[in-house]
Amino acid sequence: MNNSTLQGYVASLYTQYAKDLKLGEHYVSDKRLQEFVSELEISGILLAQFNWDEWYQNSHLVDRPEYIADASFYECQLLLTAMARLDRFSPGILSNMRCQGVLIAILERFQTLYYKQAV
Repeated sequence: MNNSTLQGYVASLYTQYAKDLKLGEHYVSDKRLQEFVSELEISGILLAQFNWDEWYQNSHLVDRPEYIADASFYECQLLLTAMARLDRFSPGILSNMRCQGVLIAILERFQTLYYKQAV
């Protein structure tokens, strides 16, 4: 997938999911979070080849969502891929990451990276 197509997906994802993924105690259904993951898969944002060692080296980013503001596109992909895979075996991971502000931080980082490239 070329960069302009991927950038279009990023903008679309933000428009569709930012309200649902924002930090807070509001309820977001697991179905809605799975729709988000499906969109990530369709867009090619989730990694097909995944290295758990890389995840462990970057897992500190989920402890402090503000660190995600400096993450690379690949690091964001790595985090999302790991969370999506972990949620399959431990339902509630995505919901927890949403409540902690991790998912919206990644979506906002994608937006920042998208606009940097567009300018």
